[in-house]
Amino acid sequence: MHEKAAVVSLGCAKNLVDSEVLAAQVQRLGYEVTAEASQAALIVVNTCGFLESAVQEAVDHLLEMARYKEEGSCRHLVAVGCMVQRYGRKLVSLLPEVDLFLGTSHYHRFADLFQKFIQLGTPKIFLQRPGYFYHGGITRIPSTPAHWAYVKIAEGCRHRCSFCLIPALRGPSRSRTVEDVVTEVRHLAEAGVVEVNLIAQDTTAFGTDRGEPDALCRLLEALEDISGLHWVRLLYTSPFGVSDELLRTMAASSKVVPYLDIPFQHCVPRILEAMHRRGKSLRPVELIERIRNHLPDVALRTSLMVGFPGETEADFQELCRFVTDVRFNHMGVFAFSAEKGCRAARLADPVAEEIKQARRDMLMALQQRISRDNLRRLIGHRVPILVEGLHSETEFLAVGRLPTQAPEVDGCVLIVEGEAVAGDIMQAEILKTHDYDLEARLLPLRPGASEPSFENARAPFGGRGKI
Repeated sequence: MHEKAAVVSLGCAKNLVDSEVLAAQVQRLGYEVTAEASQAALIVVNTCGFLESAVQEAVDHLLEMARYKEEGSCRHLVAVGCMVQRYGRKLVSLLPEVDLFLGTSHYHRFADLFQKFIQLGTPKIFLQRPGYFYHGGITRIPSTPAHWAYVKIAEGCRHRCSFCLIPALRGPSRSRTVEDVVTEVRHLAEAGVVEVNLIAQDTTAFGTDRGEPDALCRLLEALEDISGLHWVRLLYTSPFGVSDELLRTMAASSKVVPYLDIPFQHCVPRILEAMHRRGKSLRPVELIERIRNHLPDVALRTSLMVGFPGETEADFQELCRFVTDVRFNHMGVFAFSAEKGCRAARLADPVAEEIKQARRDMLMALQQRISRDNLRRLIGHRVPILVEGLHSETEFLAVGRLPTQAPEVDGCVLIVEGEAVAGDIMQAEILKTHDYDLEARLLPLRPGASEPSFENARAPFGGRGKI
């Protein structure tokens, strides 16, 4: 019987792909991968280091996992990823419970480096300048459901936002080739995946580091020909890279869903300039108008930051008006965190913590009302739903997602009537809505009818508002 190993993934979807690479490396060592850390002889924690709060979460997880050295089967505890890259050798003395530390360039070398550590007992940490990036030649064990997957198309970041450590933790932007991504997606589709979610720190930067500014459009066009693939979603798109060519490609596609995830961060030019986000040239309202002209039914997700140094009450009210006018379908709000090593941490005129949290709560309450109103427009409409399976909290309900709902971060559809298998794309009628979720009944396919795609939908997915 093989010994067991557990891989704990913290942070974003991009980190999850790296955790899937770690799982394959662990399996290469002869371990059986398990979700039960209490049963594992080897526990690997893939950490996030973007914010101090994420670092604290990683430390808490590592200390929790260290308990299994006393109470469970664990013999070796390993920390990998962004937190290790951020704090480096300091961690060796700060976390003696951890046997081995690996930075962000070592996911694909885990098996060899772990064996080296076991043989020699040293070194306890492997660090180098970020240079690794995932590609199709690297094996991973998918952790997502069998019918959808994340596909990482690039690593690192070309931007230098004043509040962000990602370039230091992950290095400069490095893209895969179009052919490499297409080959991976084709293999996924052959294995039963019907939806792929393309991810990178900035998916619109795909290919630009290789001198191929049209690479993302060529990739989306190439994915059209893959049999069995129905939905393609773009996540993490920079507002600076949403070109008319990209919007035309999306509009012409039969598989790219009408969905854009654009982290605007703010709308006030002075704040955007201090964030190093092209405050003088980026005009969020004009960009959204341009997007909706090309994609009238697009669903928009964004991330916003409140409490950036120098943000006044007038700035915050302008941000509230922006959100009210745009009526985003999905939105996350984060309070500014002064991260050591970021230029923004040294800016004058900080905003008090209680004010930051109050502004965050106010903006999320505003978005809750907007989301509820947007979703009410879908009642009575027939829409395509990707069936996910049984609800995690009850076996009496199934759940699914609209093409305008990304996995794990957006709402879902509660299926209260009808039968289907996970991975099916079914037509459904929306019966009821909540703040972020909907209720629907599945409709049987007519004899000879094809599987519905988002193209068949006539529901008003977008939340147009005043813009």
